[in-house]
Amino acid sequence: MRRTALRAAALIAASLVLVGCASGDPEAPAEAQGPNGYELAATLDDGSELWSDRSPESGLTDLILETPEGRMIHSCLGSGPLMCWDDPLEPAMLLVIGPPEGTTATLSWYGESLPLTAGEREADDAPSVFALVLPDYEANDQGWRLEVTDASGAVVMTS
Repeated sequence: MRRTALRAAALIAASLVLVGCASGDPEAPAEAQGPNGYELAATLDDGSELWSDRSPESGLTDLILETPEGRMIHSCLGSGPLMCWDDPLEPAMLLVIGPPEGTTATLSWYGESLPLTAGEREADDAPSVFALVLPDYEANDQGWRLEVTDASGAVVMTS
């Protein structure tokens, strides 16, 4: 009898813990959870998420690009201006750490003009950050060129 009472009490306690863990609003969307200490800077058109962190000690900016499922697919670390290709021979992704005044970035990619997604900055003096997942392409003699511009349209970074 005593064992049955202990089992019943344990079952009730476990049930109460599980009920306490359940969300009261099942319709509430889950907030994106990125790497510890990183802020969600942008969500790209394909659902990839750009996470950003700036070290107060070193001033370095760290970018991480994750799939919608949360798997890291590319990263970039530096003080900028800096371009980080995922693969220099057959690139599929580009991350950019630009000057603080940068507001837009465009990649002229083998004859196609591709706007990069701009990330939110943590502070006014923080570098601008951009990301792009490249569409399928064929290399040709037109090559590529990156331009980052400020709010007035002046070029503040180029490759």
